[in-house]
Amino acid sequence: MDCQEIQVLELVTFYPWFRQRPYGRFHFRVCRTLPCALGGAGKTFAALEKLLGVKGDPHHGALVSEDGRFSLEYAECLASCGTAPVILCNDDFHEKVNEARATELVAACK
Repeated sequence: MDCQEIQVLELVTFYPWFRQRPYGRFHFRVCRTLPCALGGAGKTFAALEKLLGVKGDPHHGALVSEDGRFSLEYAECLASCGTAPVILCNDDFHEKVNEARATELVAACK
């Protein structure tokens, strides 16, 4: 393709649907745009981090559990601002996800 490695890395890290490692079997995306942030998305993300056992810097791609079962990342607008905070678990959409609801969702994945 006649390109340098850095050009591939720039491409992969710029677009959110490209990934550098596989997602977990259960992949959680937490909306981080303003309505969700004001609705508590940060607390929801922190609860999911703990529940899923993932660690790392969420601003550099998905966090993946050691066993590869779970992954977690921030997402840009998931288009349900009135029911914030919202998340996707794989392709399932969930609204008004607080810490208690996050616990229920993770339990349903096990």
